[in-house]
Order: sequence, then structure tokens, then C-alpha cells
Amino acid sequence: MRKHSGRHIRRLLVGACAVVLVTCVVPTLVADEIEVVDQTGRTVRIEQPVERLVSVYGPGTFTVYALGAADPLVMAWYVGVKGVEQASESMSRLEPRLAEILAFGDPNVEEVVARGAQLILVDGSRHGAFADQMTDLGVPVLRYLVETPDALIESVLLTGEALGAESSDRAALFVEDYDRIIAAVAAAVVERAPAERVRVLFLGTDPLLVASGEMYQTFLIEAAGGTSVSNELSGYWNEVNLEQILLWNPDVIVIPPYGPVQPADLLENPDWATIGAVRDGHVHRMPRIIAPMDTPVPESLLGVAWMAHLFYPEISAIDLAAEVERFYSVYYDYPLTDDELEVLTGQ
Repeated sequence: MRKHSGRHIRRLLVGACAVVLVTCVVPTLVADEIEVVDQTGRTVRIEQPVERLVSVYGPGTFTVYALGAADPLVMAWYVGVKGVEQASESMSRLEPRLAEILAFGDPNVEEVVARGAQLILVDGSRHGAFADQMTDLGVPVLRYLVETPDALIESVLLTGEALGAESSDRAALFVEDYDRIIAAVAAAVVERAPAERVRVLFLGTDPLLVASGEMYQTFLIEAAGGTSVSNELSGYWNEVNLEQILLWNPDVIVIPPYGPVQPADLLENPDWATIGAVRDGHVHRMPRIIAPMDTPVPESLLGVAWMAHLFYPEISAIDLAAEVERFYSVYYDYPLTDDELEVLTGQ
């Protein structure tokens, strides 16, 4: 990212306000202002209502949609979308303005300033320097740190608080749904001893890349009542050899909804044939309609429901189809097609 002097950037900010005079001036006349504490412990003052929002944090962008607050977005990053041509038809249906507001790569101060941002959402671990620059310019920045389901819940409530009463109410409803599904799974598998629980291997974008015990995917597996065979690994994606996977001998292998790996790559490979999950045909690629359900986005709630149904199809406490339809209707105001529902549920 190019560096700019404070004087140069302030000139850009003044120019941006000249272009969008109304949206830049009105907040200064509004008495309503709130204070929130972001996930890095910083206190952030935000004028209300938020009318021009920039989300540099891809998972946070989907939280904005789930809270019914996407209209103010003037610039947004999306998980796994690095160009309009990469966006699915479903994504374009969710956001008809995608070509206008889509951004990707490292955030550029000039471009963000030119959009007249009133509030910016960033990844607290990746965008520190950018966040500091925008803060110095007087633009409020919320920094997110989400690597666990508890942190996701915190981030949803934080975003709801920042974006107004209606979004805050929607955030509280989401937490109720999340707690309900987690509790239903826990009650259904509570009598299963750890040794009786489904042993799961979560792969990355290569068959020999596996999720560590510190990653969001592992927390989802555990919430769904499974046990990750690679939970003793640390860090990010770990590269292992096939001998290690043979030793783990997982009951189920889950492939993320991104990257080139397909179930057939394992099911039709004789080197993998003796692994229990392969032998029994239990190799599955996670479905995706809008956001990838294995990442810290609101749809990871469905990731838990989908995996619980996959691991323990006899569980009747969760109606997967009903939960899927409810989520997209309530949180995205998005009517699923029959084909999309089939992709998500396998039914």
C-alpha cells in the first residue's frame, strides 16, 4: 500500500467531502453519538446513523448483510471474491450493486477516503497500519479479532450496536438462534463418550493441508459433536503427509467450499483407499451459496447444523432444511431456489 503524508490525505478527505457534501456534513449536525469497545479493546465513537459504511473485513461484510444493514455500504470486501467475475449468481442476487461497491486486495487510503466513509470495519490483525491512518484522519474504525465462535457472537453484537437499534435487535435474534442450535446438538450427543464421537479431518485447498486445533474449522467440528483428528496441531493450515492421515484414519473427511479439491480426488485415489472415511464414502465438500460456512461469518451457524446432520444423521433435534430456509429468509432476506436448497441440504 502506498504511503501518503497527513497533509496530502487531508486534502483528499476535503475533496471527498466536496463530492459527497450532504453525507459528509449532515453527521456533524446530528447530536446522536455512541461509544463502543471493539475487539482490540479500543473505544470508538460513532455518529448515528451510519450512512456511508466501508467494510475492509470480508467476514464482517457478511455480518452487515445478516443484520439488515447493507444499504449504507459504499465499499466492501467479500470472503473469496476478488473480482465480479468470481462472484456467484447467488452473490449477485444478494447484492445487485456488487460491481459498484466490490473491492479486494490491500485497502487503499485514497480510495476509501474518496468514498466518504463514516465508519470502517477492519481485521484487527491484518489492517493495523491502515486502521491507524484512518483513525488519524478522524474516521471511526472498528477492529475485529474473530477466531472462535464466541468471538463471532461478540463481533455480531458489536456490529449491531454500531449500526443502530434495528441491527442490534437482529444481532440479539442471531445469538438466540446460535445458542439454540448449539444447545440442540450438545443435548443430542451428550451421552456419547469422546471415543464414540465421529472423528473428523478438515482439509484445506490441498489434500495434504489440514486444519489445526486453533482454527475456526476445528471449533465448528466440536460444536457439531465431532472430534478433530488434527486438533493437536497449532497455527494455521498445516501440511502433513499421507502416512499421518493414514494413522489418524478419520471417519469423515470434510473439504472446504473453496479451492480445487473435490471428493472424487480422494475417493478415486488408491493411495487413500484404506482410510475409513474414503472406504465408507464419507468424504464431503461443504456447500456454499453466499459465504463459506467454515469461516467466521454468520453462516457458520449453518456450518454447525450441516456438519451435525452429516456426522449424526439420526439426530432429529435439528431440521436442516428448516434451519437453512430460516437463516436466508430472516438474515439475508434472500429467497432460496429449490436448487440452492438442495445444494445446502443434499435433499
